[in-house]
Amino acid sequence: MILLTPETVARFKEMFKKEYGVEYSDDEAWEASHNLVGFFDLLLKMDRKQNPHLYERNSEKEDGVKQNY
Repeated sequence: MILLTPETVARFKEMFKKEYGVEYSDDEAWEASHNLVGFFDLLLKMDRKQNPHLYERNSEKEDGVKQNY
């Protein structure tokens, strides 16, 4: 589980208001930001399962993700 700081949720709330003109309550911003991050966490897990060769550690890349250029 990924934990977001209150500052990150507040920043999400501000960005959403600026970008889309939508004002979230603190609870709505917390839920929306956690849902968004959770969605991308799920996508990453699915990608790692489907493409494990892209996430193998190697000595050239410290982050473990191979780049195909």
